[in-house]
Amino acid sequence: MGGQGYAKVVLAGALDLIAAQGGGVVEGYPHETGEKRMSNSFVYNGTRTMYEQAGFGFVRSKGMKNTVMRRTIQPA
Repeated sequence: MGGQGYAKVVLAGALDLIAAQGGGVVEGYPHETGEKRMSNSFVYNGTRTMYEQAGFGFVRSKGMKNTVMRRTIQPA
C-alpha cells in the first residue's frame, strides 16, 4: 500500500473497535497538507482529507499544520 493506505486501514479498524465497544465521540488530530505533498513521516496522524473521507468534521486548527476533527460513532 502506498500513500495513506495503512493509515486508512488503521483508522477504519479503530472506528470499528470503538463501535463494538459502544461508540461515542472520537477526536483525531490529522495534518493539514493543502496542495503540498509531504513526506509520510510528517503525516503519521493521517491527513484532514483522509479524516473527512471517514466522516469526520472539521472543528478547528491546532497549531500551524494540524487540525482537530470529530465524529460520533454509533454503537455496533
